[in-house]
Amino acid sequence: MEQQRLQRIQTVYSDAVSLAPEQRNAFLESTCSGDASLRGEVESLLACESAEATFLDKPAMQFAAESLAEEGAGLQTGRLFGRYQLLGLAGRGGMGDVYCAVDLHLNRLVAVKLLPEHVAQEEARTIATLNHPHICMLHDAGNDRDTHYLVFEYLVGDLLSDRLAKGPLPPYEAIRYLIQIAEALEYAHQQDIVHRDLKPQNIMITRTGAKLLDFGIEGAGTPAYLAPEQREGRVSDARTDIFAFGRMAREMTDCVQPPLNDLIAKCLAPQPEDRWQSISDVLEILRRI
Repeated sequence: MEQQRLQRIQTVYSDAVSLAPEQRNAFLESTCSGDASLRGEVESLLACESAEATFLDKPAMQFAAESLAEEGAGLQTGRLFGRYQLLGLAGRGGMGDVYCAVDLHLNRLVAVKLLPEHVAQEEARTIATLNHPHICMLHDAGNDRDTHYLVFEYLVGDLLSDRLAKGPLPPYEAIRYLIQIAEALEYAHQQDIVHRDLKPQNIMITRTGAKLLDFGIEGAGTPAYLAPEQREGRVSDARTDIFAFGRMAREMTDCVQPPLNDLIAKCLAPQPEDRWQSISDVLEILRRI
């Protein structure tokens, strides 16, 4: 994205954010003058304004305006990785840092994750073929000056973990998101892909629903959500995701409905053979609740 374009987005965004929410639509209609791309970029930034800065949703103009003051933050604003210009650090995970960036060819915001070579290659191979509305889409992968990176769609929303920090979700909302997560897992499992690190920190809640992030690698995972066979180093399969799904479902709901209680209990069976054998079975029951 050219500097002039960034400055234009910054100016319109700054003017719009100073207005009352009910005044912004008319302002954008007048100011963008048929430039749908400009309006879309500004509206995406405005959607972030009231949200907490979590993982991939911090306003891009804030990234562009700030230098990376955090000690050890590493790369500086403006650095290029291939065709992607970094705007700022969005978050840090156990495997690597995530940056808000702009795709200079397609003039859109993206999320760039910098990873060790073996992790980047394995994650890219795992998710390259996945295309599902409830899975964060991988756009590209590359290596620039011995730094390996993955490029994902830019998401605006809240991490499920942040939502749950305030308590369980309303029953209807929880069931809706559980169905969407189960649908994404069903699709991945049909491709013989296991998530291996399913947890609320790896679910983004966006305007279009839940999105799965950060498919794990063999031997990785978060202890609280690991199935017994994962903790013991035994071979894991799709049933390990079902165990983690049960852990997450218990946090998302108050489990007041007997069918849901029973479903979760079977997800959490210590032995894989005693759990639901397919996420499709879980999904069928959720749709009936």
